[in-house]
Amino acid sequence: MKLLIVAGVIVIVALIFLYPGSSQIKALYIVDATQQVIVTRFGEVKSVRRTSGIYAKVPFIDTVISFDRRILRIDAPPIAMPDKEKQNLVIDSYARYRIIDPVQFRKTLQTENNATSRLGDIVTSALRAEVAQRDRFEIIGAKPIPGETDEGLPLIEGTESRSALLEAVVAGVRLRINANEKTQGLTVPDLGAAVTFSIRLDQEVLDSDNADLDRNPKTGITASDINITSGPDGGKTPGIDVVVTGFDPATNSAAFAFQPDETPEVGSLFRVRYFVERDEPFGIDIVDVRIKRADFPDSVTPTIFTRMRAERNRIATKFRSEGDEEDLKIRADANKRREIILAEADRDGNRLRGEGEAEAIRILSDALEQDPEFFAFQRSLEAYRIFLNQQTTIILSSEADIFKFLQGPGTGLETVP
Repeated sequence: MKLLIVAGVIVIVALIFLYPGSSQIKALYIVDATQQVIVTRFGEVKSVRRTSGIYAKVPFIDTVISFDRRILRIDAPPIAMPDKEKQNLVIDSYARYRIIDPVQFRKTLQTENNATSRLGDIVTSALRAEVAQRDRFEIIGAKPIPGETDEGLPLIEGTESRSALLEAVVAGVRLRINANEKTQGLTVPDLGAAVTFSIRLDQEVLDSDNADLDRNPKTGITASDINITSGPDGGKTPGIDVVVTGFDPATNSAAFAFQPDETPEVGSLFRVRYFVERDEPFGIDIVDVRIKRADFPDSVTPTIFTRMRAERNRIATKFRSEGDEEDLKIRADANKRREIILAEADRDGNRLRGEGEAEAIRILSDALEQDPEFFAFQRSLEAYRIFLNQQTTIILSSEADIFKFLQGPGTGLETVP
């Protein structure tokens, strides 16, 4: 009987320490190098383990909850955002974060899936706020410079504006995970002769430029948080007519003024956005935010492609016309040079032929003058050599002058003394 009891105890202990099933009934648990663990007892946190190893707990009572300690990624859904010029761009972004306080993370976000959803919305909100303050070139990270390319296209120079945008987005996301964003609708009061006015805000503003940077050291937030998000636009000066000029932390009041040449009507509505301290931070640290793609919406893509094709056709037509013009210039120049060369050749040829003929006539004249009879005899012999060797029958009178040297020896020759 005692052996059975001892065996039963051994089996129970073995099950407690070695059972491969649920970790709740185990007395030992393993913390991997990529994990951080919270041990709870009846819902209350008893310990936090961030160092890898094997640890003990109370079986059946303590529960082990694991969270990843590596850098995690959030892929925010692509969404159309208006830029400074009110033109929509589809921004596809992602963020990376790390869980630095698993207890707070479990209390506020509970799971990584919930964190992905909540933080995706926060990243989108911060990105939308920054995109709305920049034009397309700043978002892309480039700026036009004077001049054009050989194709007639504007010259573009790369800038660091994209990096500045992302740094501002990271600051905005860090602000939002430690603070709550609040919007408040306000109206323009009757100012009389005044040019500025102040309005007390509903809740204490967190870390405004002119306010409480040192009053909340635990958050470490340094972003500017009082902004006008909507309001009257008189059209004289681009943008919302109402602007923030200051903040009084003692009264939690924001100071406002109007843009130059703008005079909004009394009672005009405008909306401000600011941040208040979050009661329960998320327990995470945002490592980075990046933009994967900034593109035009699908609705305007065909129009953009049409413009691109038209631009390329314009460039191609320009190249063709310039090529045709250059072709005509080259052909005209070649034809001109050809005519000049042929004319000069004809001129030189005619001159040389004339000079040769004149020289030949002079030589013949000189020879004729020296011995006319011998010249006549020589020419006759040349004529005999030509026609007497031919297979041609020629009928001539016997009295022809050409035969006078064939009539007999010495006939036709004068006696030379």
